[in-house]
Amino acid sequence: MVKQAVILAAGLGTRLLPITKVIPKPMLPIGTKPIIDYVVEELTESGIDHIIIVVGHKKEIIEEYYKDNSNIQFVVQENINGTAPALYLAKKALKEGPFGICYADDIFESKVPVMKQLIEHFEQMDASIVTGIEEAGQEELKIYNCLSLEKWNAAVFKLYEFIEKPIDHFESSYTSTGRFVATHEIFSAIEALQQHGGEIYLTEAINTVMKKGKAYGIAYQGKRWDTGTKENWMKTNNALGR
Repeated sequence: MVKQAVILAAGLGTRLLPITKVIPKPMLPIGTKPIIDYVVEELTESGIDHIIIVVGHKKEIIEEYYKDNSNIQFVVQENINGTAPALYLAKKALKEGPFGICYADDIFESKVPVMKQLIEHFEQMDASIVTGIEEAGQEELKIYNCLSLEKWNAAVFKLYEFIEKPIDHFESSYTSTGRFVATHEIFSAIEALQQHGGEIYLTEAINTVMKKGKAYGIAYQGKRWDTGTKENWMKTNNALGR
């Protein structure tokens, strides 16, 4: 059973300046509640009862907001050097067994919580990692990532490689969203990458895991809202902020 998850919420939110000088990006409102609340609710509705939030920029605002929630634990990323090191900081706070991973700026509309969909597939598979995937146009793929994959059935795809922000060659029309379920194997991949120093993205570690052949994409049911830019944040507010 997957009962624990990590939310990566330490980023500087530079694409949303100047407001993120005073408010951390995960605390920006969508309607009457902050972005990160949608993520926490999704996890809770998916059966997660231990949530680790990796905080950094303006961390005290997020910590104060959740101070009375006993299911939430905080880990601080002092050096903002990528999503992979951020996840690695949560290692000691995690128990044995698989766990969810969420980017704090992706929220979803769905009948069944997206994390729950991923967990249900993960628990039926021999997998090291699964991620929610969706089809996207080439302009979106250039902004996010493109996946090299093989379709197994209507919902499950074997993953071979993440290609970050491709320019003119696209292996498929699929991109990964900010939701994952993983085993602790991901930490060995991060350790190997950290030896080289510099900023490290989680997708680099996932590519290492993919080489062992146990990575899968799940075509989830629902709609994703990316709140990571001013334009997308305003679009999401117009759609969900009621």
